[in-house]
Amino acid sequence: MSLGRGIVDFHGEMVLLENYTALNYTGLVKIIKKYDKRTGALLRLPFIQEVLNQPFFKIDVLNKLVKECEVILSILFNNDWPSISGDFEEDEYGSTTGNESKATLMHVPKELAEIENMENTFTKLTLSALRSLEEIRGRSSTVSIFSLPPLHN
Repeated sequence: MSLGRGIVDFHGEMVLLENYTALNYTGLVKIIKKYDKRTGALLRLPFIQEVLNQPFFKIDVLNKLVKECEVILSILFNNDWPSISGDFEEDEYGSTTGNESKATLMHVPKELAEIENMENTFTKLTLSALRSLEEIRGRSSTVSIFSLPPLHN
């Protein structure tokens, strides 16, 4: 189960990275827009075109990793429980026999609780990042081709 915990942690970090990438891009566009407005310079177009070509903005690989991680999680959690229950059989006296001990069985729910706690933490962080994005996107006084699309369709 520590593998599952690690994958859940990794997945949560990647989702947060996706959200922060969008948040950073939005912040950068707003900063450059404000700079152009104050100075009269027209740096936004060439600067944003250059930013779009930078590796830190390209999240295709990150999206692919998130999808692969989700597949691994679904396989791990869907297939793990039947194999655990199949390894243990009760004899006529009600005791368990198998490859693992009862202590291991008691340890699994503890790790599951920790995984659920981590998922809740990442959910809260993701929702916080999404609220920040929604706040930033909702207050744009002017819309341009460099603005991110609205969060809700």
